[in-house]
Amino acid sequence: MQQHSEKEIRKSFINCSKGAAQRLNVPKGLAETDWDSEIFLGWIDPKAPQNAYVVAETENGLGGLVLQKNDQKTRGGAQMCQLCMTLHPGSGVSMFSIQRSKSTKEHYNSIGTYICSDLKCSDYTWGKKKPEGVRQMEETLTPEERAERTRRNVEGLIERVSEKMK
Repeated sequence: MQQHSEKEIRKSFINCSKGAAQRLNVPKGLAETDWDSEIFLGWIDPKAPQNAYVVAETENGLGGLVLQKNDQKTRGGAQMCQLCMTLHPGSGVSMFSIQRSKSTKEHYNSIGTYICSDLKCSDYTWGKKKPEGVRQMEETLTPEERAERTRRNVEGLIERVSEKMK
């Protein structure tokens, strides 16, 4: 991922108003981000942990999504992140809902997907971080191919949200 400014990141959000984008908390230390290792930028709002954000480069430019994290604990075995395809114990994956409208009045126009609870998909994809307690599936893909798959999955999610907003 290329380096992006706070202004570019705020401008990228497609499912919230310009005012809401200006008020959201961007990650601290944005200037120190290792942009070369980021497939997409994802973070949890430190002041409101139910809010999360994903920003990725797409064919149509930088695209950002505001997500709502469902902290309801899941039971049972491993679950898979739908972006990076990493297996986690039940607590390592959360359901995130994504509003497909800029208006907060349209509560029923949303989609949901399972994503790594900490949004560190880039680290899991590159092997910098590994979930504990779950054996990963063996893959024949190279790290670069896994990174491309994660990038395509994120881009596809952003496209799905933007299609429904037209």
